[in-house]
Amino acid sequence: MTVLLGAIGSRARFKITFRPRWLAFLACFSLATASCGGGHSSRILLDPDAFGSDQGTLVSIGDVRDAAEAMIQSMNLSSVLSRLRAEKKPLRIAVGNFKQRTSITIFDKEIFLNRLLSNLTNADTDGSYAFLRRGSGALDEGVEKERRLQEAGEVKATPGAAAAPTGAELVLNGELREILYREPTSKGGELEKRIVQYTLALDQVSDARRLWQNSHEVVKEQITGAVYR
Repeated sequence: MTVLLGAIGSRARFKITFRPRWLAFLACFSLATASCGGGHSSRILLDPDAFGSDQGTLVSIGDVRDAAEAMIQSMNLSSVLSRLRAEKKPLRIAVGNFKQRTSITIFDKEIFLNRLLSNLTNADTDGSYAFLRRGSGALDEGVEKERRLQEAGEVKATPGAAAAPTGAELVLNGELREILYREPTSKGGELEKRIVQYTLALDQVSDARRLWQNSHEVVKEQITGAVYR
């Protein structure tokens, strides 16, 4: 049997001859997307990181994971948080406000926070922190209990109490910003460089004092309008 590969028009660039005993193998190989003996179609498993992004072109899945790991490392190195961890572990952290100030027009805040908190939890291999969010039973119950105690005059309202349940020591706030630079290239185009800055901060519930803050930056580059000859 003769198979032509890389044919252009009526002329073949390559010619390969198979002996009869290889015919069955060739048939199976050419149908690699289906089972040779069964009737099941094949499935392609895709790595989410291969897409590079889940929030436009600025915030990739890998970027959020790297930022979360950098934040946990910085929190672990903080002497202030270290003293708090010595008194109580894990530290209960209520998720407060998060602001998005980039050029992303369609930004799903809930998806972003879900991914960020998941990666923060995964990076916290020592179990030093417990992140609490509104919408979870434990957090909503704590906030409601705090409100009832304040109405009854049994406790005084404290800064951050509205965002944190009873027993939470800290409130997590964050911000996502973007810095844009442009410069011409030798090809007549323009190099567009964007710095995406992830910032997280921890405020003490009792007095709203900021105990920790850290920023992690990711650089994105692309060339626009270049002319290639």
